[in-house]
Amino acid sequence: MTTQPTEPTAPTWQANQNRHTRFRTIVGVLRKYNVLSNLARQKHPQQVRLAFEELGPTFIKIGQILSSRTDIVKPSFANEFKKLQDNVKSDPFDIVQQTIETQTGQPLTAMFASFDEQPFASASMGQTHHAVLLNGQKVVVKVQHPGIDAEVALDISLFERALPLLRYIPESSVIDLREMVAEIKRSLFNELDTSIEVKNGARFYRLNNHDDIIRVPRVYDNYSTQKVLVNQYMAGTSIQHFMATLNAADEVDDHQYDDERRYLAQTLVANFLKQVFEDGFFHADPHPGNILLRELRPQDMGYHETGPRKAGHLTKPTLPPYRLIYLDFGMMGSISPALMDGIANVVIAVTTENTRQVGKAILAISNRTGEVDEEAFFSALAPFLSQYYNSGLGDIDFQGLLFEMVKVCRTNNIQVNPAVTMLGKAFGTIEGIVETLDPSLSMMDVARPFARKYMREHFNFRSELEDGALATLQSLRDAPKLPSRLLSALDTFENGQTRVNIVFSHRKLFIDRIDSMVNKIVLAVILAALIVGSSLLVQSHPDNNWITNIGIFGYVTAVVVIIGLAVGTLHAWFRHWRHK
Repeated sequence: MTTQPTEPTAPTWQANQNRHTRFRTIVGVLRKYNVLSNLARQKHPQQVRLAFEELGPTFIKIGQILSSRTDIVKPSFANEFKKLQDNVKSDPFDIVQQTIETQTGQPLTAMFASFDEQPFASASMGQTHHAVLLNGQKVVVKVQHPGIDAEVALDISLFERALPLLRYIPESSVIDLREMVAEIKRSLFNELDTSIEVKNGARFYRLNNHDDIIRVPRVYDNYSTQKVLVNQYMAGTSIQHFMATLNAADEVDDHQYDDERRYLAQTLVANFLKQVFEDGFFHADPHPGNILLRELRPQDMGYHETGPRKAGHLTKPTLPPYRLIYLDFGMMGSISPALMDGIANVVIAVTTENTRQVGKAILAISNRTGEVDEEAFFSALAPFLSQYYNSGLGDIDFQGLLFEMVKVCRTNNIQVNPAVTMLGKAFGTIEGIVETLDPSLSMMDVARPFARKYMREHFNFRSELEDGALATLQSLRDAPKLPSRLLSALDTFENGQTRVNIVFSHRKLFIDRIDSMVNKIVLAVILAALIVGSSLLVQSHPDNNWITNIGIFGYVTAVVVIIGLAVGTLHAWFRHWRHK
């Protein structure tokens, strides 16, 4: 009986370890908590979390990334990784000041009128301070920990070196661990390059700031560098607090927040769908911690702010006294026009509740990594789609649904476009918030009009008309040939020259199994002949040692082959039993 590892009293990682010492540390902890096996089989998430905490900041960040990637790990793992805490001490102010001045090439006093020496947040990659620019603008300044980029690069390279240990693990039945590490590596290195987040933040600000009650902090790119990020400060609290207030209100049947919660839900959904179907650029990690809610008071600026004029109204409506603020633009998704067409087709196909049509729409936006049995894929897809068709918003586990959908695609040699996977994860996260705000609002009900509108706006009437005219012309040219072709087909049928091709699913698997059975039968016949022949040789020439030895050799060969077959069969049965 194996004992479960207990919670460590304190992390045992040490900064600035040399390469060999750090490698031994990583391998030791991975073995101690059986991390590679647990990840490959998606079992015992608590052990993996304890290992990541023990290995320090890089692995804590890896777990935090995986906590939002239910397309890579099971929901049980994602929920466990959400418990990971950054046990990272903040850097002294003189180190922070040195980093900023080295990165910007200017003294701190030349950029900021004031700068809080104590950070209000410290995480794996960096820490965040309040500051005020020389023009009086309040900002938040995120500064990377010194040497964290080298530490992350070292840990990732060593973790990749530990992957050969996978050969001692039975074949993964759920995920490709190497693919997962490659995805994590890309995400970590993108986060270390603050210039990427600067570009993302500037673009998201341009597309979404002042969209109804949506507000986006401005990114000050002239103050930001690869390791320093300066954003406009916006007051507000996590929408998670308002969601907790709503849950408490629901328990006592308090309806004072009904109008606000419905407006917030509708705004979040409409804005997210605009990001997808109009901008082609969406926030890929819209969890409650990245969305702030600010309740305005009458004396606050913007309390009497008006929104855009709506159809049928002569005046601009006054916006409600609250604002939604997006934060953190390190993880964003981009959608090409062609992919946008495909996603719109999937959404419209879901309306039909036709599994085959939905499956074909999914195949159109995915890559095939091998031979694909479309009928098998449609059959595997049906249970998930029927669950979605017949369930209410609150009854659907979107995290589990996304994970199982990706698993079905992988099983059928279908690689889902990474942008689609990211969109599905973001969609599920937003829908989780909306379900608390307004359970009666379904994102799919709102998404369908958006998708139809997109298809109408991008419908090329001239191109479709030309294609239709060409198809009609070709049909007219082929029409006179139909009678002769029909007579030819009837003559062929009458002469007995017809041939019927039967196509069935899993044809290759069926043929492989038949081939294996035939090979075993042939081998059994050969073994039987060998045993009979050896017996005849031994019995017919008992005094001839040479012939007797040949017979005994035949016996031994047959026994060895039979034992090998038995061991192989038992091993295959055991592997099948373990993967159940």
